[in-house]
Amino acid sequence: MNGRAGQPGFFARGVTLVELVVAIVVIGIALAGVTVVFVRNTTASADPMIWHQGTAIAEAYLEEALTKPFVDPDGTNVGETRATYDDVADYNFTDIGARDQNGTPINGLGGYTVQIQTVVEALNDITAASGNAMRVTVTVTTPAGGSVTISGYRTNYF
Repeated sequence: MNGRAGQPGFFARGVTLVELVVAIVVIGIALAGVTVVFVRNTTASADPMIWHQGTAIAEAYLEEALTKPFVDPDGTNVGETRATYDDVADYNFTDIGARDQNGTPINGLGGYTVQIQTVVEALNDITAASGNAMRVTVTVTTPAGGSVTISGYRTNYF
């Protein structure tokens, strides 16, 4: 039965002010939680690219060093620049900003710092005293402050 307010059989429809306020508060808390997740994902979205770039830089430096001869072909200890490095033992330096093999800075990679170190080390049956194995370690510090470290071995096989 439909009637007017105050008459028997009248059913009120709608929500009270208290129910409305409680619903708004619950929805606000839920949106705040979701927003925090969105903000975190948005600010960290470039991190994988930075780590991937750091890894690619480290791999390039490591490959450059490991492709050089084990024994110095001209008998000198160290080349003057990377362009004149002629054996794996020459690779002990730090670059502020990634550079190519000729020492030219690579555009957009100035925020990365590269440190490369070569040491004589034992490897399986090769003793350190024999000097026939070297470990090359490349550490790249990213602009975000993290670092990527990779290493590889170069042996004097004869």
